[in-house]
Amino acid sequence: MWKIFTLSFTAAALAAPAMAQPPVRSERVQFSHGASSTTVRGTIRGYDSVDYAVGTRSGQTMTVSLRTTSRSAYFNIVPPRGEEAIFNGSIKGSRFEGRLRDNGDYRIRVYLMRNAARRGETASFTLNVGVSGRPEFGGPGSSPGSSPIGSGVPILVDNRAAFCRGEASAHYGVRPAYITVGRAVPDRGGSVIDGSADQGNKGTKRFRCRFDTRNRFIDVIAISRDGL
Repeated sequence: MWKIFTLSFTAAALAAPAMAQPPVRSERVQFSHGASSTTVRGTIRGYDSVDYAVGTRSGQTMTVSLRTTSRSAYFNIVPPRGEEAIFNGSIKGSRFEGRLRDNGDYRIRVYLMRNAARRGETASFTLNVGVSGRPEFGGPGSSPGSSPIGSGVPILVDNRAAFCRGEASAHYGVRPAYITVGRAVPDRGGSVIDGSADQGNKGTKRFRCRFDTRNRFIDVIAISRDGL
């Protein structure tokens, strides 16, 4: 009888669904024309978390500060490449200021500590985000006068326009249908694609997608004052 009970219990345990972690919600931080900082407000509950993507360039300085209704709410900062945080708020506090090493989207991840998440607590918060300073040309692994280095797999020339449209769509927070791109043209040994993003009442932003000498994607950059 004991053996039968043990087997039945084990089978039931295996059949029970695993507790899936909710996906991380993602939003893009947008700066008003001419502004270098902005304020973002939100709410998280339980195991929910949210990533705020900030498009930056190597050499710029980013500042982030958090105000929240919960003592268990913090933020981490995750770089464009990899998932290892360069800042952990639960250890270092509620304010970050640092010079950035990489081009691309840094993610400000707001979350509740596990003890509060387990109790289903809710936290309202305010993030102040600022990006300042002149960007460097290139980034890690580059030298003065060298071209910036991309990441990922090489993109075939016939696929670069579609790839650029997708990256610009995410960068400007609009659907791909509102992105217009041209053809890839040679530039500094690699290639670039110029385009524009229709942001409705925010206007049309002109941008450039860049690919390195090995045809890997580098970034999306503004090519006019209103392109940010």
